[in-house]
Amino acid sequence: MNWLDDFKSALVSENLDRIEYLINNYPPKLAPDELECTAALLKSAAELFRTKQKELEAELNKVKKAKKYDF
Repeated sequence: MNWLDDFKSALVSENLDRIEYLINNYPPKLAPDELECTAALLKSAAELFRTKQKELEAELNKVKKAKKYDF
């Protein structure tokens, strides 16, 4: 599987660890059409990370609220 296909797969499965690994191990050369696709996928990945961050913040706030009422 090439890098681009692997990145697509990680994005669809929302595998954040794999996405991070692939971003850190970006291939040195890509064709122009692959670069356009990669740019769009990176934008989607950034949005996924923002969404997951908001979800995590909401969960942490729930835990903090529950902790206040812990007897």
